[in-house]
Amino acid sequence: MVTQSTTFSVEQVRAAVEAAGLAPSIHNTQPWRWRFRDETLELFADLSRAVPVVDPDHRQLLVSCGAAMLNGWLALRAAGLDVEVGEFPDGPDLGTGRLATLMIVGHRPATEDESRLAEAITRRHTDRRPFTPAALAVEEVRKLRRAAEAEGCWLASLGGEDARVELSVLLARADWIERNDPDYQAELASWIRDDADATDGIPRSAALSSAEQRPVEFTARDFTGGTGGAAGEPASADEAGEWVRTARVEHPGVLVLGTDTDGPADRLRAGRALGRVLLTATAEGLATSPLGQAVDIAATRALVRSTTGGTGHTQMIMRVGYPDTSAPPLTPTRRRPVSDVLEHLTVT
Repeated sequence: MVTQSTTFSVEQVRAAVEAAGLAPSIHNTQPWRWRFRDETLELFADLSRAVPVVDPDHRQLLVSCGAAMLNGWLALRAAGLDVEVGEFPDGPDLGTGRLATLMIVGHRPATEDESRLAEAITRRHTDRRPFTPAALAVEEVRKLRRAAEAEGCWLASLGGEDARVELSVLLARADWIERNDPDYQAELASWIRDDADATDGIPRSAALSSAEQRPVEFTARDFTGGTGGAAGEPASADEAGEWVRTARVEHPGVLVLGTDTDGPADRLRAGRALGRVLLTATAEGLATSPLGQAVDIAATRALVRSTTGGTGHTQMIMRVGYPDTSAPPLTPTRRRPVSDVLEHLTVT
């Protein structure tokens, strides 16, 4: 039942912005800002927190903001508020226009699924630790696919050996390119944080952990610039295939999230879908981490198409599996306080 009374509290709005801040973002840049006025939360891109080397067209910035938008919407829905969503009400200019509006128009009880996903927001985190050897269940893949489709996107599972070998090669190649690009390394270094109390960026401990050697089928992003990992040329397709077939390595589920077209609205939608997929995985007890290198670089991002049948546009690649409960627990990555990202205007 929907009621049209718009009684709500400022605390509910602040809680929504806090939940939005827990969304994943490239290098934990948190490239968003919010404004609240006239019963509407307005989402803007914060281009001062862009990463122009790795994300020159702001594609990943929009994906990040879409994930934050979903978190904020879920928090409002979990509070029983009815919300109308508008996207790009001012057009596609990211510098001045609003990316989205969340207008509180009344009250409506949250659905069971909305409550379950909202509850998962504080538990979701990127998990680059080892997974168990168990294969991702088909039913779990179906649930994650439905989550992506609920936001108008598609999700493909890479199960065939040829596709996994091809992706392994692309990831290794992209990782090598980034490791040997001084501009990329300088940009990355600017987001590494030595201060344990830093509220953005990549903690030094996480960067070092990312470079730890372990037998994995897919190269994880190395945040150390190659100082902690292998520094040679990436493997060829034949070498990668032999490694996948014979080595005792992790074989996680690999999911490719994509859109049919690739405009700003598609990228924002992909962020919402990414957020819903990750929260669904969290609610199901699954661990997730991005395999972002192959979508950082336009040329390799285009090549990823062939691993999914050559259709649509890849927006994110995810490693998904069952967490190894024997691994040491993760320290949550800190986020900026609400006061840094929310402007509250009183309309008179």
